[in-house]
Amino acid sequence: MKKITKLILSVLALSLVSASVWALDAKITQVSGKVEIQTDGATWKTAKVGDVLRKGSIISTGFKSSATIVIDSATVKLDAMTRMTVEKLASNSSKNQSNLYLNNGKVSADVKKTSGKKVDFKVSSAASTASVRGTSFTFSADGTITTTDGLVSKGPGKAAAEIKSDEADGFIPEDGESTATTETKDVSGAREIPVSAGQTSTTDQLSGIHATPQEEDSKRKIPTRGHGTESIADREQGTNLSPEKEAAPEISLPETKTGTVKLTIIFGN
Repeated sequence: MKKITKLILSVLALSLVSASVWALDAKITQVSGKVEIQTDGATWKTAKVGDVLRKGSIISTGFKSSATIVIDSATVKLDAMTRMTVEKLASNSSKNQSNLYLNNGKVSADVKKTSGKKVDFKVSSAASTASVRGTSFTFSADGTITTTDGLVSKGPGKAAAEIKSDEADGFIPEDGESTATTETKDVSGAREIPVSAGQTSTTDQLSGIHATPQEEDSKRKIPTRGHGTESIADREQGTNLSPEKEAAPEISLPETKTGTVKLTIIFGN
């Protein structure tokens, strides 16, 4: 009897662990145009609302098409011509972890904090990785990240998707809201480039170097004739222009004189 009881308890414990592993899934909530999914590693099928994506699944959108998936408290919208792979969806007593890989295209993500658990959400591409714990942002496969709310920790990309184990890893994000003063190590566990609300960071496609938001701002400075530099916004709006810039340059012309000349003409016989 004791052996049977132990066996039952072992099965129950295993079931609970398995349930915690698969507590997260990605459910399709919106489809527009041509959207396909691959869930078995081989066959593509037309996606429909209610389909569930798990580890290893791929979703692809066609021309003028889009799709939206929901993972726990995160909503991810795929733009047209986008392909994304689900690398990991895992949960334990401390956090919910979602790892996605953007093969190509662009996604918009709104990641909200979950009550009672930490959020560890990552989107990677060959160019960069965006790590968040409660943030709204857009992410392109070329490494461009624009944050609309909160803060993104931007780190290096990886060459391909990595289908990982079903267990959440050991990193636990720190508590607190993600703001401009948040340290990236509290979000991703590493010192990376912070991209806070209203900021953008791109990645050079040749060197792979990530531009900081401050460097992005400096790119918007353009030369003007005779007056150094001013921002594009200044030129478009006509603001922050000094009187010196508004004054027209003085032009010196050579002095001219006027008068009359008397001529006497004598005709011979």
